[in-house]
Amino acid sequence: MEDLNYLLKREQEELLRARIAHNPAARRAHQRLAQGYAARIRRHPHPYRSRRADGSTPFNPFPFNVEGGAA
Repeated sequence: MEDLNYLLKREQEELLRARIAHNPAARRAHQRLAQGYAARIRRHPHPYRSRRADGSTPFNPFPFNVEGGAA
């Protein structure tokens, strides 16, 4: 089983790297890595971002709808 905290940390690091990337290719690469970590988080046996009945999630990495919208 993968360490959920590690996955969460790496996703956040890649999101930050994408935000400060100096060129579009680097930004896309970091965004793809972040998306990969997000997918692994969703598949983790202890769901962290499971959808609630109202469509929201317990954790939203973009609470103010900045840089990517809803989780």
